[in-house]
Amino acid sequence: METPIKISYRWSADDMQLLNRLHMRYSPQLGKLHGSSRRGAVILILIGLLCFCVMPATTEKWRAAAYGCGLVVIGVALLAVPPVLMRRVVLKTYAKKPDKDLVITYQVSRERLSCKSEVASSDMLWRVVARVLRTVDWFLVYVSDTQVHWLPVRGFQEPADLDRFAAIARSKVESYNDER
Repeated sequence: METPIKISYRWSADDMQLLNRLHMRYSPQLGKLHGSSRRGAVILILIGLLCFCVMPATTEKWRAAAYGCGLVVIGVALLAVPPVLMRRVVLKTYAKKPDKDLVITYQVSRERLSCKSEVASSDMLWRVVARVLRTVDWFLVYVSDTQVHWLPVRGFQEPADLDRFAAIARSKVESYNDER
C-alpha cells in the first residue's frame, strides 16, 4: 500500500484573500459574473471617451462632457470598488473564523481526501469531487460550485507528491484542468 500524500500549510488572511480571488475567477457562476461586470465597466469607459471625442462636433459641449465624465467615473468605479469591498469583507470574515492562523493538513490517497485542523475535520471520497483545477502555485478541489478546497504547492511535503496528486486527481475526477 502506498503512503498517503500529505499537504500541510498555515491558513492565513492572505491565503483566504487569494482563494476568494481565485474562486471569483474560476467558479462557473462567479467567473461569468466577474467577467461580464468587468466587460461592462470597460464598455462604459469607452462610451464615455467617445462622448469626449464628439464634443467638438456638438453644440451642447457641456452635455457631452457631463455624459462622458459620468460614464467614465461609473466605469472606473465598477472596476475599482468591488475588489476593495471584497478585500474588506474577506478580512472581516477571516477575523471571525475559528480556523484562522491554524495549520490545515490534508492527507490524500487513491480512495479519499482527508482534511484536519484543530477545530474541524472532514473525510471525503474522490467521487464527491466535482472538478480539480491545477496551476503552477496551487490546486483547487471543487466539491460543489460553492465549496472548494485550496491546496497550495508550498504545502506539499515532497516535490514528487505534486505529480502523484495530479495523477490521482486526473484518474478520479472527470473534470480535471491543468492551467500551468
